Amino acid sequence: MDTVRRNILATGAAATAMAAGPIPAQYVDARVCAKCHRQIAEDYSRTGMGRSFFRPIASGAGTIPDFYHTLSDTHFSMVVRGGQYFQRRWQIGFGGKDTNVEELKIDYVIGSGEHARSYLHRMARGAFIELPLGWYAEKGGYWGMSPGFDARHPQTRRFVSYECVFCHNAIPKIPAANQAPGSDPLFTGDLPEGIDCQRCHGPGGNHVRMVRRAGANVADIRASIVNPARLSPDRQMDVCMQCHLEPTSSALPSLIRRFNRGPFSFVPGEPLGNFLLAFDHAPGSGHEDKFEIVGSSGYRLRQSQCFLKRGLTSKGQLRCTSCHHPHDITRGKEAVAHYNQVCAGCHQPGTSLSKVAVHTAGADCVSCHMPKVELPDAHFKFTDHRIRIARQGEAYPY
Repeated sequence: MDTVRRNILATGAAATAMAAGPIPAQYVDARVCAKCHRQIAEDYSRTGMGRSFFRPIASGAGTIPDFYHTLSDTHFSMVVRGGQYFQRRWQIGFGGKDTNVEELKIDYVIGSGEHARSYLHRMARGAFIELPLGWYAEKGGYWGMSPGFDARHPQTRRFVSYECVFCHNAIPKIPAANQAPGSDPLFTGDLPEGIDCQRCHGPGGNHVRMVRRAGANVADIRASIVNPARLSPDRQMDVCMQCHLEPTSSALPSLIRRFNRGPFSFVPGEPLGNFLLAFDHAPGSGHEDKFEIVGSSGYRLRQSQCFLKRGLTSKGQLRCTSCHHPHDITRGKEAVAHYNQVCAGCHQPGTSLSKVAVHTAGADCVSCHMPKVELPDAHFKFTDHRIRIARQGEAYPY
């Protein structure tokens, strides 16, 4: 665990060194990228990242059946009216009449729906608030309180932070005065819908100009955009861990952005340590086996013996993209076969890493060695990316 902790704290540049200023970035509308990379764009639009943030589209009129939250004695419903969604909440007062009624328009949906969706309302000054009622995909789909709202007095004005949008969106526009740490999270104009190409490939403005330049050669065109596959293994991991690194719980802030960096100024290819500092519980504190939500994927992977022995310390043979193709996520039987093949790449029969004799043909490596975990107040299960021999009845010190 101590090795893992040092790896995380040393992500990118040394943790004690002040980073250089933000890299100038010129972003483009992702639809421009899709004109040349049509098939990649179509495939990516079906992934969870491609569907992570969007405007709701409704037709007709109606009301989704009420949800009653017993703990707060409050009713919720989703109302469809005039092609728009609204979330309504109320209580039953004297004489059975509705009281404490509030109805807010849903401006954006956050979450692909593969696990869950939450609903955002935009206030006049440009801030977003998360609405209490969410939707979960488990058990065929059902409504429930979003994480953090299952209380006797649920918040009705929980502001959406820059950090939240950072991991569910592309590069939204924010006021210049709200770049500094601690600023109110305000947004201007329409927000991009989904995590777009430039979160992994960097700003595309120079690339587009190079493609359009008469006589531009292939080498210059390729050099004008970041291709994560051509980055060093640690920089490749940084691209994923800009979102998938959450080493501590909310009681101890896990990630602190450097004071001279704007909320959306990280550019793929630079060390992640130039943008933020990652903190972990001290060894021996009883939190060595903790598990957070989606952001723990990179953290848990780095605890795996597979990573410690075959990851960055071994010429980067194991990293996120060893298993995951970000443009096209496999599912079902195809996914099982794909992940088994990745595991078999190291665990070859007859080698010291192989124990295939104790496995049945076609066994699902992931279901046994990366079990799904349901966290308190989350309503759904996440794949634990710490590859190991899982023991039945394991407990996680959240």
